[in-house]
Amino acid sequence: MVIFNVLLLLLCGLILYVFFLKRQIKLLAKQVNTMSADSKKGSRFFVDFREKNLIALVDELNQMVNTYESEKVQVKQAEENLQLSITGLSHDLRTPLTAIDGYVQLLKLTDDPLKKKQYLDVIELSVSKLLEMTNQFYDLTRIDLNQKGFDLVKLSLNDTIQDNFLNFFDSFEKSGLTIKFPENGESIHVLADKVLLNRVIQNIIQNILRYARGKVEIEYAKQSNFGVVTFINDIKPGSKISIEKVFDRFYTESKTRTNTESSGLGLYISKRLIENMNGNMDAKLVQQQFSIEIKLPFI
Repeated sequence: MVIFNVLLLLLCGLILYVFFLKRQIKLLAKQVNTMSADSKKGSRFFVDFREKNLIALVDELNQMVNTYESEKVQVKQAEENLQLSITGLSHDLRTPLTAIDGYVQLLKLTDDPLKKKQYLDVIELSVSKLLEMTNQFYDLTRIDLNQKGFDLVKLSLNDTIQDNFLNFFDSFEKSGLTIKFPENGESIHVLADKVLLNRVIQNIIQNILRYARGKVEIEYAKQSNFGVVTFINDIKPGSKISIEKVFDRFYTESKTRTNTESSGLGLYISKRLIENMNGNMDAKLVQQQFSIEIKLPFI
């Protein structure tokens, strides 16, 4: 009799267990059906019946929801950034396009060789600016959509920077800038993408040519597991740089959108590229001395 009562209790307990389990599974299935893509952010699955396997299932479902919401936020941010990029660049592209159109019309109206050369020089400069902007836009969209691939290899930071600066020797000379490299500096090797690191350095050089005066100093150092390079220069009189905004998208020293020298994307893109190569890029402004520091993994 005792055994019978025990078995009866176990059977009743099993029936209740199965009942509550099936009930909870039905409620969970209803939650799955009602939780659409437009559900309020933060919505999660839950159960009242505390069964180990069921709780594990709910935890997995909630983890999937977390991943989905995170990806949804990233996609939305990428779309907003892309729209902002299109709007900003569309505005910036008008200036060189208008210049090209205007000077082409002037070319048609003159037979003076000197004026023709002058107009062609302006057109050539505007075309170069258009190419620079379209390259930046291409980089920007690939970064925002996480489509830019990286080929990280061992590189000499010193040689890479020196080669790029020497390529701009005539431009520095024309701008009255003196470049000071370290004397007998130790060679620093870092892990980076050669093409993209060159792009970053060239963006920095363009920034130097626009805003620096006098002398540009380049310093190298090792900090923990990073190779570090710092570019230091005085800025032109009257320049008003907001140091907290220099890496913002479309930031230029000019507060208007009529700055024909810069789209305001170079440093923003450079910082993103360096971060995607597991490094860091920072800027400082002390009185009239501006500096940019790049850190990349040391090898």
